[in-house]
Order: sequence, then C-alpha cells, then structure tokens
Amino acid sequence: MKVLGLFLCLLFITPKNELATVRQQYINAAVSQSKAADFYASLKEIENSHSNTTLLAYKAASQVLMAKYENGIVPKMRYFNRGTDLLEDVIAKDAQNYEARLIRLNIQDNVPWITGYTSEIDEDKEFLIANYEKQPEDLKAFTRKYVIQSGAFTDKEKLAFN
Repeated sequence: MKVLGLFLCLLFITPKNELATVRQQYINAAVSQSKAADFYASLKEIENSHSNTTLLAYKAASQVLMAKYENGIVPKMRYFNRGTDLLEDVIAKDAQNYEARLIRLNIQDNVPWITGYTSEIDEDKEFLIANYEKQPEDLKAFTRKYVIQSGAFTDKEKLAFN
C-alpha cells in the first residue's frame, strides 16, 4: 500500500518538477552555448508525436536555440526551421496551451527580424494577457520574469502580469 501511495505521489509530482527543470534549462540555454547543447540533448529523444505538448514546445525551443550557436547559414536555418515548424504544429494541435504560446512569443520577440518569424506576437500577447490569471503560480512567475524584460509588451500591458 505504501508503494502504491509513493507511486501515485510521484506520478502527480514529477511532471510539475520536470517542467520546472525544463523551464530553468530554457532560461540557461539562451545565454550559454554549452547549456543550449545540454538543453537540446535532454529533449532530443522526445518523439514529435509525444502527448505532452508543453514538452514538445520546449523541444522546439531547444532546436531554435541551437540555431543561435551554429556556424553557417545552412545549419542555422535547418535548426531554426525544424524548431519553428514543430512549435507551430504543437500550437495547431493545442491552441490553448498557454506555455507553448509563451515560448512562441519569447522566440518571436528575440529572433532577428530577417527570419520573418514575428507574425503572431500580437496574437500571443493578447492570449497571454487573457489567460494569465488561470495559470498555476509557478507558470505565472515564469511568465512575469519574461514579460518584465520583454520589449514586446508596453508598460501598460506589463501591469496585467502583476
């Protein structure tokens, strides 16, 4: 009976802890090539048909981040396109996935304009503002950290995340 209780506890706790770890890896990957490679490696084996669309969104982000550190236009574009295609597939499959939309906004906010990957910024901002209060506290805190430093939000829009 104790084993069953422990199993059930782990079953419900692990995904949240896993996401907290993945979120921190995502933040670290943006500032360090070795951390980006570690982040990519940790998610590489997840199948694109995986049922957890949030993890798939982070897998997509890991591919986009690898593009940042690649040398040469062809490898950069390969990683970038693979990542953005997967992220768009995830959002098409699960349009109400708040965290996937947050990741897409973060990517679109930070990629060079020449990529042309900026068309959903306003849509995702509106979605995040409208759905922020419904999110768990850890995701709200993660969102706030991003929004505060983001140039995509006006000062007035940032107030919605307090």
